[in-house]
Amino acid sequence: MKRPAILRRRFGAHARALMTDARWCLLPLASRALWLQLTDLADAMPELRAPSRGHAVTASNLAQYLAAEPLDVAHALAALVQRDILEPVDDGYRLKAF
Repeated sequence: MKRPAILRRRFGAHARALMTDARWCLLPLASRALWLQLTDLADAMPELRAPSRGHAVTASNLAQYLAAEPLDVAHALAALVQRDILEPVDDGYRLKAF
């Protein structure tokens, strides 16, 4: 009997990949946590990696999806943009590094 693919998934793949990135150690803890959450979120939301015109994920959307304070998300996003992990597009963001 073949097991469903979800059971064979190797959890933590994003975390291992991100922690080997040279930018990881330069980020504040909040930005590290947000980057990990965004990579997991991008698995279910392709528009986070490749938004169509006018349909980028906004900072307020991200705060809502992650049940986080908008101000905390804004500070973490700024650090991710500065390190070229996120890219501002239209009215939102695109995840460049995952």
